[in-house]
Amino acid sequence: NTVGIALLEGFNKYAKAGLTAFASYKISKYTLMNMNGSLSPDKYNENEIFVGGELSKGEGNVLHYHAIGEVGLAGKAIGQFNVKGDIDLNFPLWKDTVSLIARGEISNKLAPFYMRHYHSKHFLWDNDMDKEFRTRIEGELSIARWRTRLKAGVENIKNYTYFNQQATPEQKSGSLQILSASLNQDFKLGIFHLDNEVTWQKSSDQTVLPLPDLSLYHNFYMQFKLAKKVLSVQLGADVRYFTKYNAPAYMPAIQNFHLQPENDQVEIGGYPIVNVYANLHLKRTRFYVMMYHVNQGMSRPNYFLSPHHPINPRVLKFGLSWNFYD
Repeated sequence: NTVGIALLEGFNKYAKAGLTAFASYKISKYTLMNMNGSLSPDKYNENEIFVGGELSKGEGNVLHYHAIGEVGLAGKAIGQFNVKGDIDLNFPLWKDTVSLIARGEISNKLAPFYMRHYHSKHFLWDNDMDKEFRTRIEGELSIARWRTRLKAGVENIKNYTYFNQQATPEQKSGSLQILSASLNQDFKLGIFHLDNEVTWQKSSDQTVLPLPDLSLYHNFYMQFKLAKKVLSVQLGADVRYFTKYNAPAYMPAIQNFHLQPENDQVEIGGYPIVNVYANLHLKRTRFYVMMYHVNQGMSRPNYFLSPHHPINPRVLKFGLSWNFYD
């Protein structure tokens, strides 16, 4: 349950920003199988009370900002907090609008319940974990006319919580850092479009938090209209690719990903996944057809997103959406 009061931006001439105050209460009840084999289950009740506030400014053309935060007051919420915000500055440059955006977040959160308690036939744990402390800052440059967006950020995580090689929860002592940068650059020439996204990322501890160094997405398509410009047509192909790395393995018994066992390390990646498609839109009707993974068999068969779990082979997909309304 959440209760609050909000003063909307512009409700009078002195209100240059919106202001909100709120309080929330949450009760969670969990029932797990008994650790000792008894028929009576183990029960857990957790209460959380938070108070918080929000400040925002969305009107105007030059400066916008938004900040929201909450802090725990009682129950399992004690010691927890989360504050995040962003600010953007927009100014004209060469008959275009350039946006500079800064984002930040700091949080101290308790690990999810099932990372702390889990009872089943195959896995059993009750852990007393420290709170996970995260700080992140990110900057973005956006130029609308050039169809360009460049982002870069850094995150520090203390007491990082993860599933280890045995698929049980563990916390890393100390801190780890993640650096990331991404570039979105789209091109257009007549009916031809090329959308691109390139992401680079680096983890300071690839053993605990493995990440591919580079991820790519490219989408080339033609977009035009037929039948007196009432039929919209889009024909194209896209490709997804990421560099090789020791990706987390999947454990069906806990329905989660975990670090690969040290004696069974498998690298995945280095394989493009190509789809070709056609989208059509006529008034209230949309229709699409797509050949998924069209490049199957054209190179070495290494199409995995998780170790030992291959993606689908070549598949033909189609769909229809028809809206009925007056």
